[in-house]
Amino acid sequence: MKQINKNIYRLFLVVACAMIWCFSGCEKIEDPYYTIDPEPRDTLSAESFKKVLLEDYTGMLCINCPAAARLAEEIAAASRHRVIVMAVHAGELAKPQNPPFDLDLRCPEGLAYFKDFNLTGNPMGVINRIQRSSGIFQYSSSEWAKAIEAELQTPMTFKLKVEGSLIDNGTAINAKITYTATTETAIEYNLLVFLVEDGIIGWQKDGSNIDKEYVFHNVLRETLHGDAHYGIPIEKPVAGVEKTYQFDNYKIKSIDKKAENSTYKLIVTITQRDSRYIEQVEMSEL
Repeated sequence: MKQINKNIYRLFLVVACAMIWCFSGCEKIEDPYYTIDPEPRDTLSAESFKKVLLEDYTGMLCINCPAAARLAEEIAAASRHRVIVMAVHAGELAKPQNPPFDLDLRCPEGLAYFKDFNLTGNPMGVINRIQRSSGIFQYSSSEWAKAIEAELQTPMTFKLKVEGSLIDNGTAINAKITYTATTETAIEYNLLVFLVEDGIIGWQKDGSNIDKEYVFHNVLRETLHGDAHYGIPIEKPVAGVEKTYQFDNYKIKSIDKKAENSTYKLIVTITQRDSRYIEQVEMSEL
């Protein structure tokens, strides 16, 4: 309990920093940015904690997006990686331009989400796909920490575990998803399975007219279920009963876009079918 309280306190500090950033305008955040030394990920059991997905809608022409991405990673570190960050390149500032800004990190699913969630620009976040009001899903970066802190306090309704590996010289995936409901419910759920690519190097606007090489993390490349909106319907959960879903020899559609020396990961969510609210999320390296 003392450790949990300490982590909540750390997250509170990040909330305070985010509020200061908001009221001081878009000032440059000086390096070094990270002040929290995160504990190893393997200290967290996938079955033990409520986790939150932050979708960071970004673009390489967005001068404020790198600072927002750094904020997202610090929030994740403060939460001991109970927050998973997925970068979604979409919107006008994500469109490829003349070199060196000609790298296209968009995908059809991300473009669909940007439109469906009625996002108004970059950087913008969606947190567990919470619908704040009718058709409104977006959070500005200054709101992320406070909203995530509140979401981390909600009950855990699913245990979720993801195991995956690359096969066929890295062109296909085998994956096993295991989930268990912790309570009885009549809500219908879907699995959403995202393939993200980590460690892509390209050019990014950063601050006032600063262009530089940049490392892009956890970039959405495709969905394994082939449906941007709803994912895979799963059986009605029964409390305490373990269920599995398997992908065998899934062929990566975006393999031709993979960057040299980058790595793949899977991000999996259990999502309410009607509201699209994310009950639980987990990530696994491939």
